[in-house]
Formats: sequence, structure tokens, C-alpha cells
Amino acid sequence: MTDRIWEDLLSEQDKQVITKAGYDKEGASSWESRGMGENPMVLVIDMQRLIVGENVPILDAIEEYRTAMGDIAWDAIEHIDPFLDFAREQGLPVTYTRVVPSSYDDPDHPDLDIVDPVAPEAGDTVVDKSYASAFYGTDLLSRLVRGGHDSVIIVGNSTSGCVRATAVDAKQNGLSVVLPQECIFDRIEASHKIGLLDLWMKYAEVLETEAVEEWVETL
Repeated sequence: MTDRIWEDLLSEQDKQVITKAGYDKEGASSWESRGMGENPMVLVIDMQRLIVGENVPILDAIEEYRTAMGDIAWDAIEHIDPFLDFAREQGLPVTYTRVVPSSYDDPDHPDLDIVDPVAPEAGDTVVDKSYASAFYGTDLLSRLVRGGHDSVIIVGNSTSGCVRATAVDAKQNGLSVVLPQECIFDRIEASHKIGLLDLWMKYAEVLETEAVEEWVETL
């Protein structure tokens, strides 16, 4: 990637380890930790009202929903929305996850709705989940196998939580993982940056959204 947003977190020794150990080129050396694949599915992780909240500073957003991310989420939506339009134009299947917390008795509660700017369209799939990973307790892997998909492009939240858990499980199920960095977010900036660094080093291609689109256009 050309713009490593975690760069300011690294000590000089950290940077030397990354370079000397070859993470820049190959990722973790004990297995093939990176790859792009040839038939991706887009996964949109938990873009729901109680997580997104209103388009206001996060400290104001959490007054309504403790879990809301406010402007952090909406900044990402500005990138997710056009990326989903692009993906559909390119014929990529788009699958949404929707987390249903145990504290909600009604799975159709408005708090759990996916927000309008990135809401599912005709032909998209919505998978309900109860845990961090989109794979745990769902039929997502079966859908990917049936569709002949060898990779996933993950957008949504949160970098250190559900995105990370989904990326790790995808990799451990033999799929390549691609993360358009502007389309992923977390409520804590340090968690976001460290999460992307960790995923880049071990499990995923972390790229600028423009680079992901350029790759999709070659498929």
C-alpha cells in the first residue's frame, strides 16, 4: 500500500523489523498470508443504526447509542457508498452482516436496521449473526463455496472487532482477504491503526480503495 496510516505508531526498530523480515513484500513468513484472488465477494459488516448513529461528533453520537460512532462512521460511509456502487456495476455479489445483540428481543427492531446510504439493494444478501465473526454460526462459508468465491473484500466495522474476526476466519478457511482501508473504521483511532497493521502483517491485503477498484477491474 502507498499510504500506511499506522506509520506514526511504529518505532524505528519496528520499521526495521518489518523491512528486514520481509513483511513489506510477503507478510507473515510461516504461511501465504496475503493474496487477492480472482472471484471476490464483498462483505459489508454491521452498518447498523445503533453502531453508526447520527452524523455528529462521536462524543455526541454516544449520547443516543453507547455503541454509535457518529462522524467516524459517516466519514467511512462517504467511501463505502460509492465503492458498493462500483462493486455492483462490476458484477460482484454483496453480502451484508447484521449483528443481533442478545439484549434485543426483536430482531426487526429499528436500531438494528442497516443505514440508508449503504442499505442492501435487490439481489444483495443479509446474514444475521450473534458474534464477532461473520462466519461463526452462519451459512456464509457455504454461500462462498457455492458461488466459487476465493476471496472477500471487507468493508464496515469495527477494525479491531468484527472486521478482524471475519478476516481471520476468512483466511483460515482458505480465502484471500482484501481491505479497502478508507472503507473500514473503529471508534478508537489507535485500535483502528493497530488493527490494520496487524491484519496487513498476517492476514490481508490492506490497500487504498482506489487500488482495490483497479484490481477488481482486471478480473
